[in-house]
Amino acid sequence: MRRQTWRALAIVALGWVVIQPGVSAQDRSADKLTVSKRVYDKRLLLAKPQLSEDALKGRALWVQRCAYCHDGVGTPTYKTLGPWMDAGTVRPEREAFVREFIATGSRRMPGFRYTLQKEQVDQLIAFLKSVTPDQKPTAEQLSKAPPTEAPTQ
Repeated sequence: MRRQTWRALAIVALGWVVIQPGVSAQDRSADKLTVSKRVYDKRLLLAKPQLSEDALKGRALWVQRCAYCHDGVGTPTYKTLGPWMDAGTVRPEREAFVREFIATGSRRMPGFRYTLQKEQVDQLIAFLKSVTPDQKPTAEQLSKAPPTEAPTQ
């Protein structure tokens, strides 16, 4: 029985030695946490949207499927992989090309032929037509964005 007690104490001590460095690392990282304050205009948040129903549905699809790489909602949080998309991208003479590109994709972009219905592509196009060039992130905003790749040590 005494041997089991020592064995249990040894296991607890070993566990403490293994866990201790992780606990200290967590404590140190907590010092680096910063919270930035944002002021929101509640009237704008509660106002009726200026977009048509199709454009609103397109915006939802955009956020789900496209914004991670294109950041087309005008709030740069990172440097994007894909180009900026706005009404100029889907002007009438380019709309058919954009639709085909959405369907087939490229090496860097997945094709959505089998995952988006024609109506959903119409909604995406309606949303893109509502995005104006002045919503494009500025160089100053992009310079504050964190890098897309992990730093090397």
